Amino acid sequence: MGYLSLTRQEGDLVHLTIDPAVNTEALLHHLLRDGITVHVGEIQNGRVRVSIDAPKQVLILRGELADRPPPVGAAVIAD
Repeated sequence: MGYLSLTRQEGDLVHLTIDPAVNTEALLHHLLRDGITVHVGEIQNGRVRVSIDAPKQVLILRGELADRPPPVGAAVIAD
């Protein structure tokens, strides 16, 4: 599992997608077993701390990075 913690403000997006090179059957098994966990943390001055725990094959991108093509084979959680 990978873990990403980031700060977002009202209207910001977090985009989750699947690495195009992933073995989808293995990922589905992993998701059924462990799922994806989103933790909403500290809220301060209109900003919220969000932490996401997901399989490494799930790419987690800030909304402003989601329009960029993900690197092929990247199992890295980007911030």
